[in-house]
Amino acid sequence: MWVLVVGSDLLSPMLTRADTKVIPTAVLSERYDTNVFYAPPELLPQGQRRSDFVSTLAGGVQLLHKSRTVEASLSGGADANAYAYNTGLNYFSTTADAYARLDGWVGQFAEGAKLLVAERFRYTPEQPSFFNGTKAQVVDDPFLRGIQGFRANTFSNTAAVNGEYPIFRGLGLQGSYSFSTYRVGSILVLSSTGATFFDTNVHSWSIGPSYRISPIDHLSLSYQQSLVTQTITTGTQNIEYNTQEVWANYTRVMHDWTATVRGGATLIEPASKAFPSAALSVTTNPERSTLVRLDLSRQAAPSFFIVGGATISNVGQLVVTHYLSKRFSLRGSVSYGYNETVPGKTVKFENFNALAGINYSLTRAMALDLSYGYNNFKLTQPGLPFEVQRDVIMLSLTSQWK
Repeated sequence: MWVLVVGSDLLSPMLTRADTKVIPTAVLSERYDTNVFYAPPELLPQGQRRSDFVSTLAGGVQLLHKSRTVEASLSGGADANAYAYNTGLNYFSTTADAYARLDGWVGQFAEGAKLLVAERFRYTPEQPSFFNGTKAQVVDDPFLRGIQGFRANTFSNTAAVNGEYPIFRGLGLQGSYSFSTYRVGSILVLSSTGATFFDTNVHSWSIGPSYRISPIDHLSLSYQQSLVTQTITTGTQNIEYNTQEVWANYTRVMHDWTATVRGGATLIEPASKAFPSAALSVTTNPERSTLVRLDLSRQAAPSFFIVGGATISNVGQLVVTHYLSKRFSLRGSVSYGYNETVPGKTVKFENFNALAGINYSLTRAMALDLSYGYNNFKLTQPGLPFEVQRDVIMLSLTSQWK
């Protein structure tokens, strides 16, 4: 992980004001999980206990830095999880997220230039299937599009660079590059479940003109290409394919909300499969009493579980948090993903996820949270279709020192 960008404004004589915050966090939680293996009961050994109580102790820290030249965030954490009955499943997991907006720094060399550098890392045996939270993603993670693997130790990392260079009166050149990798260590269910995973690398770049219609309206056209390479974790099977996409993107940034609409077409090779792609994203300002994030998207994405290769991925998410008072808030989310393999659509992944929770602030630094989550994941394939259902009830106590 990189951290030097936080101090990059030391190179600039413009630095007159800087604000740096360090926010430690500690979480103690207890949850009841009806399916700790993330697998259907018919594929597990006879008598295997699937439900369990899990105790978690987590700690983390977030570093926020803002000055005239740099806005940066670096957060990381780790948690220890202990099971009441399946003690062999006890595990540690880690996450790290970082980004730096360097608009002020690059603006010294070209007025109006923009630069964003970001990275996201996670290690966990309980792989998430959707992106959570009311804020928009800083990094587009190709592995959070509804595919839910069985329990396995997984490593995932995405690093991205996005920039815009002004040319003439609102006209600019916009480009990006990202590298995403997904690795599987040990698979924590028996091989009889058919738990096949694919280590995956994704190189993606884009370039195209952009035009700032007004201070709040931005339009861009881009050509994007992605190269995906995969290797099965239990053998030597190799898969390689690429996608090419042409799209138009319109963004409006208001004081209290931001909306982005995208439309285009995508070609997957060597399958020679073309299809329309689109996306809609709406987020509200964090200062509002109700926070909303709506994401709808249709795009190409890699399949890394059961089968490898490309999928046509359709994902919809709605996340809402409402503050009834300074101390009390409600939240809920609904996520749906539908992925079809290319070519032939022989394997289909369908995932529905819903969550509801309440949060009460005991003090300025301590909060109590109660939540319920439901997940239903279906795999349709010749010979071995299955369905995985999971319910999770969790009570947690969080301390955050801002």
